[in-house]
Amino acid sequence: MRGRQIPERLWTWLNGTTFLLLPLLWVGGVSLLALWLPQSPVPLSETAAFARWVAGVHTHLDPYTERLASWGLLSLRTTLWLRLPLAWLALVFAARAVALGEQWSAVTRLTRARRLLILLGLCGILAGWMVQVRWGWSETGLHAWPGEAVTLAHTQEVLPPTAASRHVQRYGAGIFVFQDELALGLDVQARDEGGNIIPLLLSSQSTAEERLRLILNSQRPDGYFGIPESDLVFRVTLQQPPPEPEFHVQIYRSSSGALITETTLQNGGLIFAEKLQLQLSSLPVPQLRVVYNPGAPFTVAGWGVLAAAAILYAVERRKSRVAVEAAA
Repeated sequence: MRGRQIPERLWTWLNGTTFLLLPLLWVGGVSLLALWLPQSPVPLSETAAFARWVAGVHTHLDPYTERLASWGLLSLRTTLWLRLPLAWLALVFAARAVALGEQWSAVTRLTRARRLLILLGLCGILAGWMVQVRWGWSETGLHAWPGEAVTLAHTQEVLPPTAASRHVQRYGAGIFVFQDELALGLDVQARDEGGNIIPLLLSSQSTAEERLRLILNSQRPDGYFGIPESDLVFRVTLQQPPPEPEFHVQIYRSSSGALITETTLQNGGLIFAEKLQLQLSSLPVPQLRVVYNPGAPFTVAGWGVLAAAAILYAVERRKSRVAVEAAA
């Protein structure tokens, strides 16, 4: 007898409210966590690519990034953190669909509508996840210079200038932009005694430019550039991030490696060395994380339909209570 009761009890659990709410809360919590933490564009199973991404990413939770990555918290959408509750929801969806078909004529129209809404809501959440995994992508480490557009590598789409006061912005269908931190942006220009601009080099392979831009943050605090004509190499080191930045500048002789001079600047300033004038201007530059989630409309619609089902459930409970009080 007990052997027969176990499947019936399991079936009752699958169609119960608790068995529905637990995976929904789990999925909701993981989804919110995925908005807060940067998520890898490659799955954890692609070990080499994932390790390269972790080495290059920076989060506001450093020095815990490596640990979070090993726990799968930086690849939530492709690990058991999200797959398990979604599989649970799929099982609940199947059980509730079968139960509704069996009891269709035995339940009231209001109950039918509520249970149909639950199925539609679950379908939206599951469809949103599948669409996101199949067609979604993310980019990290983008920097938005104030007043300038940002070009996405995935699609070459150009995003308009980012508002520094908004930490989350939405562009088009499913593109979300998150501000992770403020980096220090340096605008560098050199002039000789006559005021003529001297070209600067970022590296031996780069092209000389009249004006250079450097990005310094806690992950990459050092920047280098040189003036080959003057046999000089410059090193800039971030000591304090924005909003009150401070950075250290060292000037070396490139041929011998000897230190010529060094100084510490706040916000920016002028440095004079070897008959040269070096102008450094600093400004805070938001570091961006861009997420494309084409499944977001399905997910939002799913949660909205589930909210409507919850309202119908409250109406049902109230009608039931009124009926019982009237009978008494």
